[in-house]
Amino acid sequence: MKVKSKLKEYGVKPSKERGQNFLIDDSVIDEIIKFGKPSEKDQLIEIGPGLGALTKSLQNYGNLTVIEIEEKFCKPLAEKYPHIKIINSDVRFVDFLELGDDLVVFGNLPYSFSTEILFFLIDTCPNVKKAVLLLQKEFADRLAASPGTKDYGVLTISTQLKANVYSGPIIPGNCFHPPTKVDSRIVELRMLEKPRVEIEDLIMFKRVVSASFYRRRKKIPNSLKSSGLASSETITQALKEANINTDLRPEDLSLGDYAALSKALVNLSLNREG
Repeated sequence: MKVKSKLKEYGVKPSKERGQNFLIDDSVIDEIIKFGKPSEKDQLIEIGPGLGALTKSLQNYGNLTVIEIEEKFCKPLAEKYPHIKIINSDVRFVDFLELGDDLVVFGNLPYSFSTEILFFLIDTCPNVKKAVLLLQKEFADRLAASPGTKDYGVLTISTQLKANVYSGPIIPGNCFHPPTKVDSRIVELRMLEKPRVEIEDLIMFKRVVSASFYRRRKKIPNSLKSSGLASSETITQALKEANINTDLRPEDLSLGDYAALSKALVNLSLNREG
């Protein structure tokens, strides 16, 4: 596909604001299909088909719905692939519950909106069973990180609470138009039927995780105290009740540790109120 000429034909200039970088290497499409393994039984959703580079392959599998924010791309897609459903919208405003059950999502996500779109899928689309996404490599590596590594953080914990993350091939920046300054990576998220660990108060859990990484290089007690989440006395007691080693740093704690810590803080708060 001659991307530049097609964009000119449709009167579209790649938008930095929308994070538009179009795939120009067919081998990348092959990599995505090989890694994502779509099947004819799948209810497929593609986010941001653009000129249809990935759509061309996906339309050979299952029922396909594409969600495209750029109106100028929708008509050519409809003419070329009359059998697929096309939704002209920002994906974050689409009601996925109306699109079917056990959805399998594919997409080359814009770097600037990756976090928003990712958590839209994870937190508000219970009928999504799998997502195969092309993301900025640094972002993708944070999703799949393990405790004790520099990439492990709020993004990791929030994602792995609800999904298994699998890392795929690295895609160089010159595979896109305009070329990206950094590499990308294909990742697969398989959504869990229930959170990986039991969370009694999700709001408190998120607050605790965020507060813990407020000063990620400090030891966990100091980081929490610096954040202003609770009094020094309460934090000390909560860490003790959660059986967490106070010499550890935020990146050393597991999902289970954060669940236990948030539970302890909730219980201490309730005891004081009582």
